[in-house]
Amino acid sequence: MTSRATLRKQQEALPIYDHRRGLMDAIKDNDILVVIGETGSGKTTQLPRYIIEEFRDMRIGVTQPRRIAAISVAKRVAEEYDCRLGDTVGYTIRFDDNTSSRTRLKYMTDGVLLREATMDPLLKKYDLLIIDEAHERTVETDVLFGLLKRTKAKRPDLKLLVMSATLDVEKFSDFFHECPVYSVPGRTYPVEILHSRDNTKFGMLKAGYVAKSVETVMHILTKETTSREIGDILVFLTGQHEIERACQDLKKAVLEKEKECKDQGSQQSPVLLSELQILPLYASLELLDQAAIFGPAPRNTRKVIFATNIAQTSVTIPNIRFVVDSGFVKQKMYDSTTGMDALLVVPISKAAATQRAGRAGRTRAGICFRLYSKDSFEHDMESETVPEIMRTGLTGTVLSLKRLGIMDVQGFEFLDRPGQEELMAALRVLFLIGAIDRFGRMTDVGHGMVAYPVNPLLARSLVEAEKIGCLDKVITIVAMLSIEEPFYLPRKEDEQDAAREAHAQFYHPSGDHLTLLNTFEAWRETNYSKDWCHENYLNLRHLRLARNIRSQLRDIVDRNSLHDKDAKRQDTKDPAPSQPSPEDKDISSPKSTGKSPPPQASLPKASSSRSSSSSRSILQAFSAGYGVHLSKKHPHRQMFYHYLASSSTAPSGKGAASSSSLLALHVSPLSALYLDEERSMTKHGRKVARDLEWIFYHEVVYHVKAVMRYVSKMDLRWAQETLDRARIYDEGSVWLNGERSESPSANEDGRGSSNGTGNSQQGGGAVDADSLSAKRGADHQDSTADEAETKEQAKKRARLALVEAARQRALERRQNQ
Repeated sequence: MTSRATLRKQQEALPIYDHRRGLMDAIKDNDILVVIGETGSGKTTQLPRYIIEEFRDMRIGVTQPRRIAAISVAKRVAEEYDCRLGDTVGYTIRFDDNTSSRTRLKYMTDGVLLREATMDPLLKKYDLLIIDEAHERTVETDVLFGLLKRTKAKRPDLKLLVMSATLDVEKFSDFFHECPVYSVPGRTYPVEILHSRDNTKFGMLKAGYVAKSVETVMHILTKETTSREIGDILVFLTGQHEIERACQDLKKAVLEKEKECKDQGSQQSPVLLSELQILPLYASLELLDQAAIFGPAPRNTRKVIFATNIAQTSVTIPNIRFVVDSGFVKQKMYDSTTGMDALLVVPISKAAATQRAGRAGRTRAGICFRLYSKDSFEHDMESETVPEIMRTGLTGTVLSLKRLGIMDVQGFEFLDRPGQEELMAALRVLFLIGAIDRFGRMTDVGHGMVAYPVNPLLARSLVEAEKIGCLDKVITIVAMLSIEEPFYLPRKEDEQDAAREAHAQFYHPSGDHLTLLNTFEAWRETNYSKDWCHENYLNLRHLRLARNIRSQLRDIVDRNSLHDKDAKRQDTKDPAPSQPSPEDKDISSPKSTGKSPPPQASLPKASSSRSSSSSRSILQAFSAGYGVHLSKKHPHRQMFYHYLASSSTAPSGKGAASSSSLLALHVSPLSALYLDEERSMTKHGRKVARDLEWIFYHEVVYHVKAVMRYVSKMDLRWAQETLDRARIYDEGSVWLNGERSESPSANEDGRGSSNGTGNSQQGGGAVDADSLSAKRGADHQDSTADEAETKEQAKKRARLALVEAARQRALERRQNQ
């Protein structure tokens, strides 16, 4: 715990401290305000605290794009406010609510506020809302902008602050009726930028940037200086797996350097592992592991932090002098032609590169090592990062808008309007899974889905599971699908065979979904043993997160009175499950590998796919959501293709599989269904194609090829409703954006046909006269907006003058003290 005197000194050293009075006056005088402040200026921690101290009756919500930022900032502000976390100051993230009836300042992810808006469109529990890190432009943040603009029109008393770390804020100001902008200057030191001398292009760098990052860190540790007090090192990578790998590789490199110096009989190694604190930083990191990142390093020790772009702007790490920028980031991309989201590793933008470099100059002059060439920076990078809403799937977003009663989602006022094709693709998915009917209205299924804070396909699976009586098991699998990979392979090759053998005992013949269930329930039978995870090469941190998510989902079920037909709430004292019935043994028993599992890794007496709900019911529940991810095996090649993206939705699929334009999908090598040599050999030693004609997948990840993660077999009959709706959509008998005002009863589920001529929602669909007239009116309004100064513009100038006067008064007071 930091002393009060130290906290006070730290607060007064922040750039925002000189602007406290000016900001309070600006907030008092304006209902909407944009605040610019560079990362490290103190706007995230100090401004909300100023407000609750100044306006004692205000209830304030602050959004953050990432959970780790919401938690760490809330902890810091609670400490500064001298209250217990969860009392006056608290936080809410998905699956974790640390607030109380006394909470006046709540930090939360933007997704949490978006969910609250679907339940309470006027957001009556807040007097002031702060959208922080607005420059990150997440999908949720962009949707919140549109929703809050609508809410503000209905609730004039609601105050709104938009905070950004970039200077390009005209878009925010213009969107909110040209509201005033208050700038808080930062205090930065010069940063020397060192590009790769090898004229390294991104294409060449992509295969080896992790190793190159570790090599650069070793250069800093051994060549830059031998002093142990020169500042810490921050390395930007793209994801958890490679960050953990880089941490291990750096430890290995340091130990090898120590051994090399010892063998040569030379002086002490310029770098010692005992003098380093090597730390990972990514979104799913547990609270306990975060403390070392933000706290001071032990005496005579320096930190090396491998981080995702969460460290770019969302959190401030003290004492960073060196930054290593790999030049890459992992982004979710959506292809509306295939209907698939995919995680891609792509080059960052120039703006992101500048932000990364700036992390080295917060407390002293710094150095940024860029692993790419200056030519690549100048010619290969985009100027700005493309907003997430312009490049990712919008199914969850559109479902939220429908829940708010917004029928015309294509007419919703976005900060940057996504393409009509992407919006229609989202509407199509919601129609195919039965969340909306063919007139664009939410169904009972859709209303049931919004209760769950998971992606729409998982939510649809949960609703179906409740209906057919296997909710408890599906909740467990959903929790496991919500974490990073639970299985891991050790770096040492001689241990990898043992790890694969340990993992194989959990394999299920139907695929990965029931494999995940087997894994979790085997762990539960050991009373959640840490040692058992280690012995079976399972990631304890990830499994603990899955356990927490499972508990939160069960709480949601209990609160919403969703009663599962086959399961009561289970805890650590659950009795051992009963054996599967004989008729289900073909798909409910763990897969035999031909080897006996290690004694310490033995499963409980019964595998987990049991109880009155059969494994078939569990897979059927997932098929209700993931029928849109139905994939068919190519008849002539070792690949699958996305069935509903093919040229035919008929069960025969004739002609579709031969299309050369279809994207080749491959089963992940980590899957229980992967056709590896050991489990797919005939007596002649050749691979055989097993019974995998129809499968469904959880997601697609692109590396060298498109790989399906978490794959299970599917009975085509389970996807029949999805296929029926696909035919209705293809026939054009749908009005998913609410174009048609006349419609049958509210319970219409889209399985019928229409007598009228349907707007197909696809290219070439009819455009009604009212829509065309409205568009022309909007175009005319845009063309005449700059012809004369309006009253609103005059008001804006007056507000800006007031804000500037308030800033000047604050500076004068500071100078006179």
